[in-house]
Amino acid sequence: MARYQGQTPPQDPVISAKLSHTSGLNSAPLCALSYAFLSLTPSGDAPSPWLALGAFIGLPLALWVYKCIMLVLFQRKIIYMGYVPLDARSQELNKDISPAKGIKCEEILINGERNIRLYGILVRRDSVPPSEQQPKAVIVYFQGNAGNPLGRLPLWERLILGTSLSPGFSQPQSVLDSTAILAIAPRSYWKSTKKTPTERGIISDYLSALNYASLRFPSTPIILYGHSLGGAAAVCLSAQVKSGAFPHVQGLILENPFASIPWMVKALYPQKWLPYHYLGGFAFDKWDALSAMRDVREGKLLDRLRRDVLVVLSQKDEIVPNEMGKALYEAAQTGSSSEKSGQEPGSGHMVNIPSALHDNAWTVRQWRREMELYILSRTSKMNN
Repeated sequence: MARYQGQTPPQDPVISAKLSHTSGLNSAPLCALSYAFLSLTPSGDAPSPWLALGAFIGLPLALWVYKCIMLVLFQRKIIYMGYVPLDARSQELNKDISPAKGIKCEEILINGERNIRLYGILVRRDSVPPSEQQPKAVIVYFQGNAGNPLGRLPLWERLILGTSLSPGFSQPQSVLDSTAILAIAPRSYWKSTKKTPTERGIISDYLSALNYASLRFPSTPIILYGHSLGGAAAVCLSAQVKSGAFPHVQGLILENPFASIPWMVKALYPQKWLPYHYLGGFAFDKWDALSAMRDVREGKLLDRLRRDVLVVLSQKDEIVPNEMGKALYEAAQTGSSSEKSGQEPGSGHMVNIPSALHDNAWTVRQWRREMELYILSRTSKMNN
């Protein structure tokens, strides 16, 4: 453009003809406007302070709003992570993961509601004598929000095969020798039906697992054992079913349990100046185990189990705050309808496993000792 500085640039005859006939306007002003537009150069003037302030505040705000919307819309992908680890849905028993020597692991298929197919495993000691085909105790396991039952095999191997760690007791090991563990994968986990998981749906799946255990082992004491999100599931399920429907359920173990999803959101985002801190109210599935424990109605299974609950906490839990488990334990021990009716206090207690993380309390000696003693106390109560 410097070549034509101070001169009128040459005009294309076709463009000039069209401009001269546009609504009868003179073509000169339009040509001048076109030339001015084409000759624009970057300005050295600083941007407006208001524009800079708007960009400084508006960009983070827009990103926060976007992330908040994504967290709300896809929250079930975050809460229910059946896809973690990457091969969690495709692992095969005895092909990808095999039980340790001395362990017998049976793959189970249960038909749930509305054509839901639930896969799981039944774990027992391999050397169970024929006279003890009915185990002395059955643990129905409620898993956390990731992985599959095969990933918990080391836990069950430690429980069943580990050397007795309880000084002064000779019976606990014989009880564990004949303890069976039923671990069912709810919908969207492992090989179970790939259907969107919800609180109502997962509670229904675990109810099917409990029904299966009750029918297969009709005279055996059953203990519900929930870890992490599974702890909330165990509480919420037992708060909904009638006690008389499951007379052989004698115990409840909660390990590093969720108290509720809204509380977990605040624990994950403790900074009150972040918008994520306040997203708990938008949770589709609340998993409000704390309210279920506080407000359980008389005649429900939880009302019978709550006074005898065992709460196991990992001292260095990096995911679920210990305060959640403590709040659940306190709610279980206070204000129950059984206490109001003058019954004796229960045998429930809470233990804190030193140096343990969220998923590895079972590697600490104290974990197995507490499990031994609790299973023994629950089976002894039913047998007496």
